[in-house]
Amino acid sequence: MMVTARCLAIALLSSLIPIIGSSHHAAAGLYDREAVGMIEGEVVSVFWRNPHVRFTVESLGEDGVSETWEIEGGSVNTLERVGIYASTVQVGDHVSFWGFPGRNGQQVIFAREMTLSGGRRVPLAVQLSDRYIAAAETNRRDEQGLFRVWVPTQTMSTGSGRLSFPLTDRAREAKEAWDPAEDTALQCIPQGMPGAMDNPYPIEFIDQGEQIILRLEEWDGIRTIHLNSESGLESSESPMGYSIGHWEDTTLIIQTMDIAWSYFDDLGTPLSRDAVVMERFTQHPNGRALIWDAEITDPENFTEPVQMHVEWQYLPGQEIKPFDCALIEG
Repeated sequence: MMVTARCLAIALLSSLIPIIGSSHHAAAGLYDREAVGMIEGEVVSVFWRNPHVRFTVESLGEDGVSETWEIEGGSVNTLERVGIYASTVQVGDHVSFWGFPGRNGQQVIFAREMTLSGGRRVPLAVQLSDRYIAAAETNRRDEQGLFRVWVPTQTMSTGSGRLSFPLTDRAREAKEAWDPAEDTALQCIPQGMPGAMDNPYPIEFIDQGEQIILRLEEWDGIRTIHLNSESGLESSESPMGYSIGHWEDTTLIIQTMDIAWSYFDDLGTPLSRDAVVMERFTQHPNGRALIWDAEITDPENFTEPVQMHVEWQYLPGQEIKPFDCALIEG
């Protein structure tokens, strides 16, 4: 049975609602982040998989004509960390969503919140500071140093188009020609370096002697850092590049080259095969904070090096969850 719904007028929100982190995955091109829209109706499908959950809603417009709306929310991993699961909403439920509407009249919304038929309000986009809760502390002194799980405490300094890059003319033309529909995340293709590090999920360092494994929860990413540059291992191009690291006291310094990936970020900023990424992972003396600074040189696309910065923190009890990205069928 069709449920009557109404789509409220769009209002400017730039001074009313803070933007939540980096939404990733072509959202910058599809949604109007300076406006808000609301839609209510009957849920006809639920897609509960990463990278973002999605709903299809049938409603009746103000003119009484049936409309089909596509609703996008946050990731499964984020929502489950705050106690929201696939069972929270079912096909046939009468719900309402509000968030960023589609550009050019498209019947889509990137939802920040959902109101269930019983009146319960459920967030679908969660502030970074609210995503991770520490487990109970123990009296055991933590001696793991770098080798543990770290959670992000801030958005990357270059995230979501916050930085105006020093682009060459060629790079500027390429970025302007980029179509958000080309975002590889829409095909569940993991992003390569350095953009792989710009993500709102935990990371974990694992000590394997002459190698350090860096696990990234987003996309189930794996980076291998070689500590012995004379081990005879030959570099080979891959989206994550070839990384060689060394220690300076408690700071891990990494150089990554041979990056077989065409983009600096998920907004179409180009990257060449000659790009070099220099990283510094510095632990705070209190053992609870990890500072990441990176410098990316790419003369073909940048007129000067690009600086990236972010911080993680150690919260007991955190773990890397499977990402398991899946495409919407049909």
